[in-house]
Amino acid sequence: MEHKKLLILIVSILMVLLVPIILYGSNFNSVAFDEEFYKKEFLKYNVYDNLENYNIEDINNDVLNYLKTNKNNELIKSDFFNDREKSHLLDVKNLIQKISTLYYFSIILFFLLFILLTISMNFKIEKIVKKLLLILLFGGFFTLLDTVIVIILSKFNFDFIFDLFHKTFFVSGTYLFNPEFENIVVLYPYNLFFDSILRIVSTTILSSIILLFFSIAALFFFFKSNFSKSFTKNTDGKNNK
Repeated sequence: MEHKKLLILIVSILMVLLVPIILYGSNFNSVAFDEEFYKKEFLKYNVYDNLENYNIEDINNDVLNYLKTNKNNELIKSDFFNDREKSHLLDVKNLIQKISTLYYFSIILFFLLFILLTISMNFKIEKIVKKLLLILLFGGFFTLLDTVIVIILSKFNFDFIFDLFHKTFFVSGTYLFNPEFENIVVLYPYNLFFDSILRIVSTTILSSIILLFFSIAALFFFFKSNFSKSFTKNTDGKNNK
């Protein structure tokens, strides 16, 4: 019995930890590949004017399609970028593929753990629903806490975070470009990345708040329903006496 309780606890903790990864992964995909988002950013930072001799939207769509395709070592086929820029886009592509793999793996693992939780709790529906709601509640709370920390760090020193991110995931010197003769930093200006992170964080906050409210409301309904049943049984028992 104690081993089963320990297993349920470990599975529950793992599921809670997976919730932020799933929410962040979902919102990352929705922002990173949103063509409308890029159109607004291009207007906001005068990219259309700075690259008036190019079809910006077609070039951006080619880049997004390139980043979304399965992992391979081929450089993007575009004369718009030089070899250094193409090499960096390949690095970005491989990083995005790893993020996507982690995201989908987390979803699959979450459902596998849920199946294990269901078996461990002997298929008792009420207890399973209560446990799942608590997992979603804590998962939403930790996601909200994480996003608040990210916002605080971004507001105070986004340059440091931006530089640390690149140093962590890319080889030094491969991500620094000159806007005078390299188009990648003109097409995707620095502030565009700040806006994208802000949007990912804000949508993640919204997702976690919705998850929190749903979990709290469902738990309230669950406990209220059980309390009503218990009260009715006790009342009926006293009346029978």
